Amino acid sequence: MYRIGEFSYLCECTIKTLRHYEKMGILIPKEVDDFTGYRYYSDEQVNTYHNIKTLQEAGFTLKEIKNILDNPKDNNIVKEVKKLTEEYQDKLKRLEEIKNKLREGVYMELIKNPIFVMIGEFKELKTRDDFKKELDDIDKKVGTNYRNFSKLPSVLISYEVGFKENDITCFIGRVLSDDLKTNYSFINILKDKGLEVLTDNKVEILLHTSSTDDVIDTYKEMIKYANNNNIQIRGEFIEIYNDDKIDIYVEAYDLTKDNEDNLIHERQLEEKFKTTEPIYDSKYVGKWCLQGQIVEPLKIFNPNKAHFMPDTKYKELILYKDGTTNYDNVTWRDNYLLIENNGKIIDSRLYQENSKDGTRYLGILMNDLNINARPYRYYYKEENNS
Repeated sequence: MYRIGEFSYLCECTIKTLRHYEKMGILIPKEVDDFTGYRYYSDEQVNTYHNIKTLQEAGFTLKEIKNILDNPKDNNIVKEVKKLTEEYQDKLKRLEEIKNKLREGVYMELIKNPIFVMIGEFKELKTRDDFKKELDDIDKKVGTNYRNFSKLPSVLISYEVGFKENDITCFIGRVLSDDLKTNYSFINILKDKGLEVLTDNKVEILLHTSSTDDVIDTYKEMIKYANNNNIQIRGEFIEIYNDDKIDIYVEAYDLTKDNEDNLIHERQLEEKFKTTEPIYDSKYVGKWCLQGQIVEPLKIFNPNKAHFMPDTKYKELILYKDGTTNYDNVTWRDNYLLIENNGKIIDSRLYQENSKDGTRYLGILMNDLNINARPYRYYYKEENNS
């Protein structure tokens, strides 16, 4: 099963389109996690999506397509539609076979995070075609401070949830060589020029592959590989461009193994709740409304920008000063939100309370029902309680 963001890559369509198809009733997710609100799709639904697109290209409206899908009667129209979609599926299958032959020898691997140090800028990339131009502008900023800077591998990190062709929030820059990682005087010079230093040392394991193909095709292969091997991929894809290949990395969790950090956390939390009195910190008390799932770094968090909105039922949280909430199955204490689900208490951490432009925001690490998985980061905005 694929989360909606992953499914959008497999279909090369936006999440907005998938939500519209769901609203129209022509492509409804196989499952919905009522805890996190995430939509999940199956492999078979990739074919359904392509059939819908084929019918659209043939001139059918979405309303007509819904009628066809809802009423598979044995008449001439349905026969013609079936023939049309089958021909299209045959073409897709042949193309996939050709791609697989070209990609023979391509491997996927789980590796320990090499911890890249990257210099560049956060950008709103109009299209991927603008990548080279934006990179050239960064190289010009560095100028003569390091003549070989433009020869370092380039990097692009997208902070969008799911497939998107235009207006992509991303990081663009270059990956520092080992000798430059510790050249702090050089790094400080570039900081003074307004460039950003990006280091992600919080992630332990990455899924990695090398490719010379189209990047989105490689994303698809990584998503399918993760799904087939019970791996949760998280966060943003890191694309590092070398002379003759593209190395792509993404955060990964092996769901077949116990998450040792999570087990330790659960034991510590259980012991803490047994031996200490609860604290109901007044800074959390109040009404909080979900702004969406935040993928991008907090440094560029823009509350006015539309963020990916999960369909969780916990879109509005009211935390009362006695530890209760506006939900019967949810309580809170210390800096934890405690949600009871089928007799199991799942803790979600109230981990980040900050202000921007006079408004407070609360970050919540929202776990899903798979305890091995890494929680999602949801952001809530404080509502005026006066």
